[in-house]
Amino acid sequence: MNAIFDKNKFYNRQRKLFVKHLEKKKRQRFISINNNVFWPGRKIFENAKMVHLIRHPKDIIISGYFYHKKGSELWNREPMHRLRLYYLSFEMDDIYNEQEKKMLNPSTTYQELLENLSFEKGMMTEMVWVKYVHGFNPIPFYESPIIQTFRFEDIVAEPIKNIEAICRHWQLSEKEIEYYCQRAAHYDKTPNYKIRDRSAYQYQKYYDDDLNKFYKKHFGNVVTRLDYPD
Repeated sequence: MNAIFDKNKFYNRQRKLFVKHLEKKKRQRFISINNNVFWPGRKIFENAKMVHLIRHPKDIIISGYFYHKKGSELWNREPMHRLRLYYLSFEMDDIYNEQEKKMLNPSTTYQELLENLSFEKGMMTEMVWVKYVHGFNPIPFYESPIIQTFRFEDIVAEPIKNIEAICRHWQLSEKEIEYYCQRAAHYDKTPNYKIRDRSAYQYQKYYDDDLNKFYKKHFGNVVTRLDYPD
């Protein structure tokens, strides 16, 4: 999405910076935000046309695990903060062995931790990380006419069709729609990322009974709430 709708700006948790950006650039066309900023009903969103993108929650864990283990983002290669260490220590105390517990110290990076864990323990660690560090928001759908929900799996399966639907929701011109559909076709053939796997329903290959049980413990029925197969 960031590649297709070029000159896109992303905002994560820092809502104040997001608001400041909008005040300076009132004509900004496309802005990407996550659920920590994305709360409908606020005055700042009155004239916005938003799309809410969702993906199978279990696939999000898999994607995050491999990206955090191999990705190059700076925060991923910095020592973990004490609060994050506390969450991991508390939730993984019965799962890590003594050697793994020793890695939960301020000199360890999250990437180093994942590199030294088995796949199953790494996936469980990623679940805890997503829940507490990423501020996971399990709201399934937004009740608002300005917001339309699209599924990652549908966009991957039929990118041109869904990008066109997104453009029409945004009320773009026919010329713009044609342009962004062409970009969708281009990036469908030549994706601009190498680490993340964009295939749908990967969880069926990776999750065993223990991972499913651990996921259920931390995220409850969010999968079925989103009308995804469990």
